[in-house]
Amino acid sequence: MSATVTSLAEGRLDATLADGADVFDLVDAEGGHVARRIYADAGIHGFEQERIFRRAWGFLAHESELPNPGDYVERQLAGEHVIVIRGDDGVVRAFLNSCRHRGMRLCRADKGNASFLRCPYHGWSYGRDGGLVSVFAEELYDPEHLDKSTLGLIPVDQLDSYKGLVFGCWSTETPPLAEFLGDMRFYLDILVARTPAGSEVVGPPQVWEVHTNWKFATDNFTGDNFHLYTAHGSVAELGMLPPDPMSLAFGNLVHVQGGHVLHIVPGPPIPQAEFFGVPNDLRPLIEDTLNPLQAELARNHSFSVGTVFPNLSFMQVMVQGSLDSPPTPFMSLRVWQPTGPTTTRVWSWLLVEKEASPEYRQATYEAYVRTFGPSGIFEQDDMENWEECTRVNKGAVAQRHNLHHGMALHLPPDPDFVGPGTAWPGSYGERTQLCFYDEWKRWITVAHPWAGERG
Repeated sequence: MSATVTSLAEGRLDATLADGADVFDLVDAEGGHVARRIYADAGIHGFEQERIFRRAWGFLAHESELPNPGDYVERQLAGEHVIVIRGDDGVVRAFLNSCRHRGMRLCRADKGNASFLRCPYHGWSYGRDGGLVSVFAEELYDPEHLDKSTLGLIPVDQLDSYKGLVFGCWSTETPPLAEFLGDMRFYLDILVARTPAGSEVVGPPQVWEVHTNWKFATDNFTGDNFHLYTAHGSVAELGMLPPDPMSLAFGNLVHVQGGHVLHIVPGPPIPQAEFFGVPNDLRPLIEDTLNPLQAELARNHSFSVGTVFPNLSFMQVMVQGSLDSPPTPFMSLRVWQPTGPTTTRVWSWLLVEKEASPEYRQATYEAYVRTFGPSGIFEQDDMENWEECTRVNKGAVAQRHNLHHGMALHLPPDPDFVGPGTAWPGSYGERTQLCFYDEWKRWITVAHPWAGERG
C-alpha cells in the first residue's frame, strides 16, 4: 500500500505560509524529500497547533498515576493546561486548569491529592467531578447572575483510555480513541498490557526542555535505528552496543496506519533476548495474556521503538546501564510537546509490569535512568544532535535545499510479517519517517484527515 496521500481535491484546507509556499509541497513521500523549513517556521507551528494538536488525540497520563479518589496530575494538551483527576466514583476526568471566574490556574503543583479544587485568587471551589461547589461572598449574587450548574470546570472535549493510557482530544469531530488508534492497539498490547495486571508507572515522569523542533524527536523514534553507531559511537566503543554496526539492521519497519509507526528488531539468538528480555517469571504470563500472533512477535524480538501519531513515542529496549551490568530491558513512554517552532518539552515515563519482582523493578529503573532522560548517556547525544539540526535548518540558505530521506525505499513490503500494517524488511531505512511526515502533511492540509483510505 502506498504511503502517499492520494486524493486531496475534496476537503482540502488552505495551508499557505506567509511567503506563499504551500505546506502540501514541503513533503514528497514518494521522492523521499522533506523541506527543512518544517522544523523552524512559525507559520507551520501555528498550523500544527490548530490542525494537529487541537484535533488529534494526545496522551495525558497513565491511570496508575491516579490510584485514589482526589489524585490529580497537571498536564498540557495542545498547549492548554489540564487537570487530570480521579473522582469519588473512581472515574478519571480531565478539565481545563482554569477557574471560570478570572481564569486563574487552579492546580499549580505537578501532582497531588485534593478533596476539592479551590482557586487561590478569589476562592471559587470545585468538586472532584468539576462542578462548582462554592463562591466567595455568594450572598452578593442574585440567582440570575450565578447559576453554579453552568459554571463548572471546562471538560476536555473527549477523554478516553486504552489499557491504562489516558488520552484527551479538543475536538468533537475527531473519531473515538479506539478508531484513532486502530491496529496500533495490537502493538500497544505487546508493550503496555502483556500481563494480566498490566503495567504501571514507576516514579514521577522526567521532564526537560530542549531547543529543538518536536519532529526531530519523532523522526528519531519512528524507526531511526541506523543512528546508533554514529550518534552513540562512544557507547559502542565502550562495548555497551554489539560491535557489528549492522547487528541491529534486522527486523521490520512498520506503518500501521494513520501515521502510527514502529520498528521491531530481534535480538541475538539466545533465550535471554526473547520476550524483549523480560525476566523468565513474567514470560508465561505474557504468553497467556497476548493472542498467538502477539505472543509470537514478543517471543522473537528484543527491541521496539515507535510513535503513536502525532507525538507519543515508546521505547522498549534492552541496554546495559553500566559497564559492569548485564543488558536489562525497560519500557518508556515519551511525549514531545512543542512549546514553539524550535523548542520542545520532553515528558518521559517508565512503565513496569505490576507483577514484576522488586529486584527487576530496581534493575529496569537503573537501566532507564542511566541511559535515557536528561542525565542518560544516550539521551545527551540525541539532544545535542537535535539542537544542532534545528539550529542549522533555521538558515535561509539552508532552506533552499531539501533533506534526503531515501534509505531502503526500493525494498518491497515483507510478505511474511505476522502483525498488522505494512512492514518493510530491515530496521535501517526511512519508510516510517516518510509515512509519519505524510500523515503530518495530511492533518495540516485536509479538513477530515481521518477519513478515506490511506497507507
